[in-house]
Amino acid sequence: MLVWILTLVIGVLLLHKSSGGLSLNKPNLHLVIFGYVFLLSSLIGSLLIVLNIDNSYIINKLLFPESRKLGFILVCSSFLLFSFSTWVVSRIVGFNPKVEFAQYWKSPVNEVFDSKQHKKLFFTLFTVLSTISILSVIYTLMHTSTIPLFSAILGNTADLAKGRIDAKEGYTGIVYVKNILAIGLTPLLSIVAFAYSLKTRLWSWRVLFGLLFVAAVIIQMYNFEKAPTLFYMIMLILTSIYVGKLRLNLRLILLFGAVAVAYIVVMYTLLGATGSSTFLNYSQGPIGRIILTQIAPMYIFVDRFGEVYPYLHLYGLPDSILQLYDVDQMRSARVIMMDLFPEKVQEGTAGVLNTLYVGEAFATYGAWGVMLASVYLGVFVQLLYILFVRLPKHPVFISLFIFFIINIPRAMVGGFSDLVINPVWIVLFVLVIIPYAVVRLKETWPSSIKKMNKSS
Repeated sequence: MLVWILTLVIGVLLLHKSSGGLSLNKPNLHLVIFGYVFLLSSLIGSLLIVLNIDNSYIINKLLFPESRKLGFILVCSSFLLFSFSTWVVSRIVGFNPKVEFAQYWKSPVNEVFDSKQHKKLFFTLFTVLSTISILSVIYTLMHTSTIPLFSAILGNTADLAKGRIDAKEGYTGIVYVKNILAIGLTPLLSIVAFAYSLKTRLWSWRVLFGLLFVAAVIIQMYNFEKAPTLFYMIMLILTSIYVGKLRLNLRLILLFGAVAVAYIVVMYTLLGATGSSTFLNYSQGPIGRIILTQIAPMYIFVDRFGEVYPYLHLYGLPDSILQLYDVDQMRSARVIMMDLFPEKVQEGTAGVLNTLYVGEAFATYGAWGVMLASVYLGVFVQLLYILFVRLPKHPVFISLFIFFIINIPRAMVGGFSDLVINPVWIVLFVLVIIPYAVVRLKETWPSSIKKMNKSS
């Protein structure tokens, strides 16, 4: 208990100093990482596990009792190393979080473009990109054999779990169109359009946002996953806050929380969960899914790798790197799933067993992998945070900032290899920036040429 409390206090203080404040009224990347990744998804469950009061069906599969303590130490260490790294980076690059984040927060949203012609050009380019993403959503649905969302709407909820696997494995189209243009790009473009509609109040942006919103909701719910739509709604709320159209207070927080709870209850009910005991039990249902089931697999990684299975070393590195050397990646999450639930793998109802990045890092290089991964993530997160705080407060950059505020924490509880180099994030960043960059270049290029001619 003492170690847990000290870890919590020290980590929060470091994140507070490196971010400029951890406040629900001014949510930022560090607040979401602390609240979602470490507090809810890792530290609370780890305390229950080390105290041996978890009642988790996954933890019951541990082979070595000492794995409880080792996993607990690794979770606490990862939080402290991550937090300390963010603080060190701020000191090295001369970033004053308290001052710079406050200035960013107070500064108005700036459209940047100085003429109606350039604003119209940006809207045209953005509409073309949006059309491509919406068509990609339609393409994805047409090439998916089973769509659980439609089954649920029609009342066929008998085997939604199997249908979710079929939706993923029964896709016959181009993978890049589905993963990048449909699932990745459509929600991000809708956030940009939403920010513009709030800023400009133009009907053209509102209509475009409406179309993108419908497409984004469908593509995130088509396989009946619960989390993507919930996180998407949080992104819309954050966009309203960062644009300056919404200010959180206790009443709004409680309202949003109640809506989120209602959504989760409905989704779990459709998947077959019944009874208040299931929903209120700390080791089962939605509560158990967040505080225990998310972190419990990490303890299995710690338990198995190094003892039952050898560390993956090279084979655990990101697939984008290994492809350069014609080496096949071995996903530790898949190895653990086959170890724990071979019958589900044979039935075709098992995916991969994702958990806090510590699990995948430990499976690759042991405790050293966990330390290096925590430091790397601290540096990466802080540099990205500094970049967006110092960029112009333009709807495009605000939307990208919010995209990372939500998706980096989601990736941190999904593994580690995708955080080292994520090609999808890079492509999405470039695609969204292209309309802005083209218009800015067209806007500034003539004046730059004139200045060069005068100086010559």
